[in-house]
Amino acid sequence: MTTAPEMTLVQFFDFDNAKARKEGLNALYGTQTMRSAQALLAGAPQLLQNYVAQSVTEALAEALRFKVSELVIAGWSNRREFAKYLDQTKYPRDEIVDHVLGKHEIFSSHKPRLQIMLDGSPIGSEFEFEISVKLALEAATLRVQDGRMMFARVGKATGTGYIKCEDITLFARAIKPIGLPQTMSFGNGLAIVPGKAAAKETAEPAKDGPAKDTPTTETPTKDAPTDADAAAA
Repeated sequence: MTTAPEMTLVQFFDFDNAKARKEGLNALYGTQTMRSAQALLAGAPQLLQNYVAQSVTEALAEALRFKVSELVIAGWSNRREFAKYLDQTKYPRDEIVDHVLGKHEIFSSHKPRLQIMLDGSPIGSEFEFEISVKLALEAATLRVQDGRMMFARVGKATGTGYIKCEDITLFARAIKPIGLPQTMSFGNGLAIVPGKAAAKETAEPAKDGPAKDTPTTETPTKDAPTDADAAAA
């Protein structure tokens, strides 16, 4: 039996749907940053002008490669109630605890910045996106040992969120169910870091340089989902 791939933010926001992606791109044309970039390329061939929007869209897709389960795990590791398991005088290294969470919510905010480049020079200002996700879980049981999360069982979950640029909504997801793995095994365990979000490096840019006069995008900062904070409902 083939296991279905885990949901990423690409599927979460329906970014792989051609119609939804086109609507988001149309909304992007309403931003000042896109209008400025177009004005600077007004004298360039139409192919290059069109490639700007395509390039930004592809770069945004890369910023959405995070698995939804990774946001859930980041939210769990931040919960202050897990800090007590770092005290080995109360919870020795060989003690196993199954910590049950009732209904709870996890919030994630991700703010990638993208820069269009033409022949090595920036074209206009950076595109600044805001990716906001809110997840609601019915229940979860986390197995904790030696200050680390080892395993989790997850109940039903729903999610909502949006992607904005300059306060213009490009993509929005209404509240609806999300598919999370019912069980998650963390191998040697995930460190509990109350108050801090788990960070993930983005993919390194390709080594080969762009062709002359071809617009490309650069990511000035390796911005991972941050400010993931969990609160019991």
